Amino acid sequence: MTAPDPTASRLPGPARARPGWIGYAGTTAVVAGCTVIAELMQRRFDLSNLTMVYLVAVVVSAIAFGRGPAMFAALLSVAVFDFAFVPPRFTFQVADTQYLVTFAVMLLVAIVIGTLTARVRHQLEEARERELRTAALYRLSHDLAVRSTAADVMQAAVTRIAEVLDARVTLLMPGAHGRLQEPLASPTSGMPESDLWGGIESEAAQWVHENGELAGAGTPVLHAARGVYAPLRAATHGIGVLAVHAADPRRFHDLERRQLLRALASHTALALERCRLAGEAETARTQAEAERTRSALLSSVSHDLRTPLAAITGAASSLRDGASTLSEHTRRELAETISEEGQRLNRLIGNLLETTRLESGAVRARKDWHSVEEVVGAALGRLDPSLGDRPVHLAIPDDLPLVPLDDVLIEQVICNLAENAHKYAPAGCAIDVSAAIEGRHLRLEVADRGPGLAPGEERRVFDKFYRGAARAGRPGFGLGLTVCRGMVEAHGGTITAANRPGGGAVFAVRLPLEGTPPAVQAEVDDRRSAGDA
Repeated sequence: MTAPDPTASRLPGPARARPGWIGYAGTTAVVAGCTVIAELMQRRFDLSNLTMVYLVAVVVSAIAFGRGPAMFAALLSVAVFDFAFVPPRFTFQVADTQYLVTFAVMLLVAIVIGTLTARVRHQLEEARERELRTAALYRLSHDLAVRSTAADVMQAAVTRIAEVLDARVTLLMPGAHGRLQEPLASPTSGMPESDLWGGIESEAAQWVHENGELAGAGTPVLHAARGVYAPLRAATHGIGVLAVHAADPRRFHDLERRQLLRALASHTALALERCRLAGEAETARTQAEAERTRSALLSSVSHDLRTPLAAITGAASSLRDGASTLSEHTRRELAETISEEGQRLNRLIGNLLETTRLESGAVRARKDWHSVEEVVGAALGRLDPSLGDRPVHLAIPDDLPLVPLDDVLIEQVICNLAENAHKYAPAGCAIDVSAAIEGRHLRLEVADRGPGLAPGEERRVFDKFYRGAARAGRPGFGLGLTVCRGMVEAHGGTITAANRPGGGAVFAVRLPLEGTPPAVQAEVDDRRSAGDA
């Protein structure tokens, strides 16, 4: 997007207006030119026609220089017409008194035409200035709307307002004790810092901050200051002060320019207030999320940790109190209960720790070339005691190449997915684990024949502590799938959930394949050669 021309919305001001004497000098030159033309015409035209030439001088003066020079042109035209053309010529005497009526009518018509023309010129200037003011406010609003932080809003505000007003702009924000300080300013344009801050300037700025009214040059309050100060106010409190230092302080004697300054300050204050409210909303949202997480964690801890602890405590107490009366079979069952519940407790604590590591960014995938079949086998081997006699169907091609992955992380992902499937699938239903190469990705799937996912749960199941309706009453924190997502994303991959045809859910992991896998056969031959040696 092309940046707008900074001068496009810069307002004209008294500092760039022509001095008053130039208008009257120009008017004199215009009347002199009309006199030359009238002199050339007077041999062929009546004197009444020559008056029209001087009316043109009045119109030109009104358009070019304004109402005052137009009135001067009317008086000067009557005087020159009388002196140069009315008999006796080159005197102000009038031989025929009828010319006095001509002078009066000429003067009246000239004044009316000059007044109307000057009024049209003034209205045109006002319309042009309103257009420029509207464009300036629009550009400032646009620049502030696309900023999301207070620092960016302040930077955009001082830059744009300095361009619009052609002045040095400073945003003064209150410090710890309510005193204003100077955090951000536009270029000084060669103006000394002593003229911008300190003494009456700081006094005027502080007064504006405390009272919420304009002060400084061109205002009734502290008008001796070089700058003009506008309050930045929100609905109920002051945010800071907008300080403007122009090369000519008289520029802000104009009421409309002060109104423009108020509007620019109001836009800036609203943008800063929007950033503050957005920050507070984000803080509130974060606090609410933290509270929700804390409540969910306490709820899960109170139930899911106490259950295995109670089982371990009960089994250990039975072994201790009935050591002499319990049969060998009973003692073995109690010991297996302690072991299984201890493993379950270990997995719960492990998921909590992994979630903390993932959120802190401490988990990094250390990729190496591994066999998918070995990683899946190691994961299922860890779950043998939990899966019991539940069948697991593997669909991994024999010619699947080595893939780059962190075997520890992916093994944990498969463990969590298989355990999740075991938890929700009916007894006796198999868990299906498959792997395949799709383009430049490895696709791993773990599917079950459980109740499946409710509509809209496909994404939410990976949220921390999320427990769907089908998971009510089941053990767990709701962290297993969250850990899976974090570990897969650490590989640069994705994980998705969906309902499978015929019932149940399927979780698909896609991992990117990078590099060229090593030749497995060559490694086997090397090991054989080393063994023969």
